[in-house]
Amino acid sequence: MAITAIGSAENVPLRRKRADLFPYLLILPAGLLVGAFTVLSLMFTGVASLTDWDIGRRVVSFIGFANYLRAFADADLIGAFFRSTVFVLSVTFISTALGFLLAVAVNRKIRGQGVLRAIIVVPWVISELATGVFWMILLQPDAPIGFITGGPLRTATGSMVALILVECWRSIGFAMVMVLASLQSIDESLYEAARVDGAPGWRMVWLITLPLVSPTLLVVSILLLIGNFNLVTIIIALTGGGPIDATTTTALYMYQHSFLYFHIGYGSAIAILMSVVNVVAMGLFILLQRGRGAQN
Repeated sequence: MAITAIGSAENVPLRRKRADLFPYLLILPAGLLVGAFTVLSLMFTGVASLTDWDIGRRVVSFIGFANYLRAFADADLIGAFFRSTVFVLSVTFISTALGFLLAVAVNRKIRGQGVLRAIIVVPWVISELATGVFWMILLQPDAPIGFITGGPLRTATGSMVALILVECWRSIGFAMVMVLASLQSIDESLYEAARVDGAPGWRMVWLITLPLVSPTLLVVSILLLIGNFNLVTIIIALTGGGPIDATTTTALYMYQHSFLYFHIGYGSAIAILMSVVNVVAMGLFILLQRGRGAQN
């Protein structure tokens, strides 16, 4: 009996380890496939960025880092990067903030709660192309919204503002769903204790809700940051990068050189630089969150 009990006890950790590894084994094939395509694509782009590959040329030559030096001296690319920064930071901040507030609002038990959540999420599930075309039509000077707003797509500032608001309209639902899922895991006893102490609603949100969902807000911010920095489809459909390059972002500039002008080498160099920016931005967000967590 004692020997059997000891043997069973020794087998428990092994069984537990197997159970812990089982979920990873399930996603391993898909992970390897995605990882292989990601690595191969990155390697191909990196090699192409070191050449003068142009569809109009029959011979491809190795030119080293000439494309990168050209990129750092390209005034149009620098201007596109500045516009991308304005666009991405504006969309990320507005969408995350409004998504958080909406999640807190719809988390309460109110009539029509499910319908309200669905309405907010609908813009996120619509395709980017359809969203861009839909709002491009509505913002034309002879359309109702375009007539009221003075045809914003005709001016540089108006086009950028319209692009930011349209992307916020599309992204708020995503932010709300992510934060709403995090709110479901908060222990209700924390709010009950705060109510007993006489804390007002806004103070509970500030001192309880916001700190507990801050990791989720970080994830939402990173995903929105990367997604909008690489966004192309909505910009093409809504403004086409105009007027006069007013809404030409880094991603659209890369797309134009790669698939319109067929400067594959230079477009690949811009794509590599965009990947570096994405990684650096993600690292900064994580460091900021760690610093905030250490202070708390």
